[in-house]
Amino acid sequence: MKMTGPDIAPMFAKLNKSSAVAATRVATALITLAAFQPSLHASQFVTEIPAEFVTTGDFNADGKLDVAIVDRPTGRVRVGYRVSSEFFNWADWRGSGVKDVTGVSVGKLVDMQRDSLALTSADVNQIAVFDAASTTVPTDPFTIESALLGPNVAVAVDIGGAGNTPLLDLYIASIYNNEPENRVTLFRSGRKTFTQTSESPAAGAESRGNRIALKDGGAEFVATLTSGANGAALRFESLASGKPEEVLSISGVPAGATYLFGNFTGKSSRDVLFFTPGESNLVVASITESGGKFSASPLKTVALDRAVRQFVVADGGAKSRLVAVFGTNEPAALLNFDGANPPTTVQELWGATNKVLNSALALPDMIVLFSAMKENQKAMFYQLHTLADGNFKRGAYGALASLDDRDDSTVPAIHDRIAANQTEKTAANMKAYTNFIPGTDVSYSMTPIPAGEFLMGSADSEANRKADEAQHKVKLDPFWMGTYEVTWDQYLLFMYPDDEKKLRETKPTDAAVDQVSDAVTRPSKPYADMSNGFGKSGYPAIAMTQHAANKFCHWLSAKTGHFYRLPTEAEWEYASRAGTTTAYSFGNDASKLGDFGWFFDNSNSKTQ
Repeated sequence: MKMTGPDIAPMFAKLNKSSAVAATRVATALITLAAFQPSLHASQFVTEIPAEFVTTGDFNADGKLDVAIVDRPTGRVRVGYRVSSEFFNWADWRGSGVKDVTGVSVGKLVDMQRDSLALTSADVNQIAVFDAASTTVPTDPFTIESALLGPNVAVAVDIGGAGNTPLLDLYIASIYNNEPENRVTLFRSGRKTFTQTSESPAAGAESRGNRIALKDGGAEFVATLTSGANGAALRFESLASGKPEEVLSISGVPAGATYLFGNFTGKSSRDVLFFTPGESNLVVASITESGGKFSASPLKTVALDRAVRQFVVADGGAKSRLVAVFGTNEPAALLNFDGANPPTTVQELWGATNKVLNSALALPDMIVLFSAMKENQKAMFYQLHTLADGNFKRGAYGALASLDDRDDSTVPAIHDRIAANQTEKTAANMKAYTNFIPGTDVSYSMTPIPAGEFLMGSADSEANRKADEAQHKVKLDPFWMGTYEVTWDQYLLFMYPDDEKKLRETKPTDAAVDQVSDAVTRPSKPYADMSNGFGKSGYPAIAMTQHAANKFCHWLSAKTGHFYRLPTEAEWEYASRAGTTTAYSFGNDASKLGDFGWFFDNSNSKTQ
């Protein structure tokens, strides 16, 4: 059987759910740890740095603290699962469903046995809950529907009052509403659903939310930095009644400062520290309780001997200690601090070799240092320091999972679109059709091929037959085949995403569809004209790899909600034979080839 035909012929086929799930399974890398001491914090503090959020939680319900890194622009979450005294599994990134993240919180929002993440985005107007219960198979995040504009803070906290359950609920602050512009909205958890219970004006624009206990064993409050007409204040609110009630406000917070909590004096109450990244001082206040009411001492400034880019609190002993991250090529340091005098260095802690140390995270028995290639970039490397005999010993080092796009990350969303759009249930429903690629004026046509059985290969008597072309019977289900070869008009939309995005300005498309299709891996822009000057508009696309052709089908599936792939060899030969048994679909006379197809002798050495 001699055939001429397309470089790419996408067609419709079935995609089952099990294959979609299998494609999304993530590989993990094992990291050696030492001296594991199982210990969980009652609440997990969220550290914010320019590129990401870093926090801890028991995400897979095994009683051990795991680590989560949330990328701000993409909302992609990398989880490090602690599985034993000697191993951490750093999984590939998973999508949270939120972009341009402004707030992150962690707590038992959907299950009392494990923690989940809550994320907000003020500019994209999103609130989502992300569950990372499985170390291997991602689960889809779910969004919380709300009329709020600009949700920028989420705090997982117990909200009292009618309908309270053991699960934590959500405190959401928003900043872009009509009057009042700044609001606090409470949502009651119902595991997979969250119901709004109250809404009230906020004292100002809130940021950097956390769940905090102001004394050992005490109730947990919502802590936020609140900016108003009189400057910034750190406010604490109780939700015990079912509505926000202020229990303490510390005013005079330095501009641009963030905050930390620790027990630096050994007393049952807490000390709060304020610092501005890149400056060389700490501002300290001690919190005390009397008669059930909390108060804070006047702010005191403590000078440091050098500028600090980040502080984190290291708990696990009788008193809290500090971990400081300094300049680009300097080690971090473990510091003793008594709440009044300048901190003193206990131990230097080096990050990944020849990398920029950009952040730290402290667990009860371990300090994790994260490094990047440049300042304020996303963490790409880790260095562990584990507690042994009162000191932290340098341990394992390695690379974190890349945040680059992965094909498998789009498979569940594409599968859902295909399942929703598939209306053809029988072969009788299969008709020829022409579709436009969404957001463009470019179309493509598909022809249905009926089910059937045929002899694949060449007859023994056929001229120029080869040894591996022995005939054998093949049975096929119905499918669609591209009526024409894939053209440059179609393929260039895939190869040059910037040009495709410009077309969307005049032909808007579904943002959720754009998000999925934009995530599909695309080929690098070529250095030379791939068409070889033969022509583009209306001409067949050539010179791509099979992988690139597969990715085109992947992208077209995401754009349209129909499943397209490359045909198998049997499907292509079956369609080309068109029910015939001769050497060619038109017979056995090779002299008629020029009437039916382009090939070397009649094409003038170029595509047509």
